[in-house]
Amino acid sequence: MKKAHIVLLLIVLIACSSGDNSAEDVTVVDSNETPSTTTSSETSNESTTTSTTDPVFAYTFDVEKMSPFTGLELQPEIWLQRPKRAIAFKIDNNVNARPQSGLQEADAVHEILVEGGMTRFLAFFMDRSSNYLGPIRSARPTDPTLVRPYGGTLVVSGATDGLIPAIRDLGVPVLQEQNAPTMFRIASRKAPHNLYADTELVREKINDRGFFFLQPGPNPLYPFGLDQRNWSAGANRITVKYSDFTTVIWKLDGDKYSRFIIDNYSENKEATAHNFISQDGNYTDILKTETIVVIQGPLYKDKATTLPSVLTVGVGNAYVFNNGNYIQGTWRRGDISETFDLVDENQNPIFVPPSTQWVHILPNEGEVSIDN
Repeated sequence: MKKAHIVLLLIVLIACSSGDNSAEDVTVVDSNETPSTTTSSETSNESTTTSTTDPVFAYTFDVEKMSPFTGLELQPEIWLQRPKRAIAFKIDNNVNARPQSGLQEADAVHEILVEGGMTRFLAFFMDRSSNYLGPIRSARPTDPTLVRPYGGTLVVSGATDGLIPAIRDLGVPVLQEQNAPTMFRIASRKAPHNLYADTELVREKINDRGFFFLQPGPNPLYPFGLDQRNWSAGANRITVKYSDFTTVIWKLDGDKYSRFIIDNYSENKEATAHNFISQDGNYTDILKTETIVVIQGPLYKDKATTLPSVLTVGVGNAYVFNNGNYIQGTWRRGDISETFDLVDENQNPIFVPPSTQWVHILPNEGEVSIDN
């Protein structure tokens, strides 16, 4: 027995004497895993890596499998049909054109100032479609500056003399009014607010003409990402005032913003819900979006047409709103073929949340108000 005690004591002393080894083995045991062995130096490295890389904000845009308009991954049955063309339809927003149809089915919508303090839309279609989109109206000088980065085709009812050739010179193909059933006039609206289209039939016409488009691609107009750590709360209601005649109000309802409009050309000067309507007229609902992006730029008169236009090259103010949060900063762009770089007030990059998007192209004279 004494010999056994002596042997045991020697074993303990030997174990204690090895305690100053800097590369001591540490066994990590998890209740659901078999024990694994690593060194203390390896443990230190793992800890450092975890603290500098947060997987919660990891995001990479996949040009083949994701939408350039939402930043969201598409269903396999959709992205496997690519490549596809991006098509931008110019949509009327005159008081006589509301409620519109098909805007709720677009991949994204851009809203742009036109003459008279009114706005019109660019409804982008690539992976989605509508068999009843309209009313379609004429082009304006700002349009090609937003369509060009997507390698897209602009679809319009027509344009002021000289504008269509100028748009084509900028590298943007233009498709004007087509015969039925591709485009058609409806009897329930008066011209020029009654031209509608089937987006897939329009796509066939464009494909037949072999218009230019980006392949693979296109990439997003601005960077998508999940990091909202520098964002502020309190954006449950957003007011975007284009002019004394047109003001848009977005109100947060759940995880989406609902759209209201104040149109001083209408009899009712108060905010009213901006609805869309189905082809048969039996279904109507308010237009909604998850994310709102505001790009502000200088207002100028186009030399060829004298029409009011918003400059989208250079530097300007930018706002992004999502789920009641917002961030303010600036945008930068060197050419209309390029995408927008967005940075916050500290020059850190702004990442727009992957989601449905509504983009306001707002003159510097316009106003953005945020409240809760």
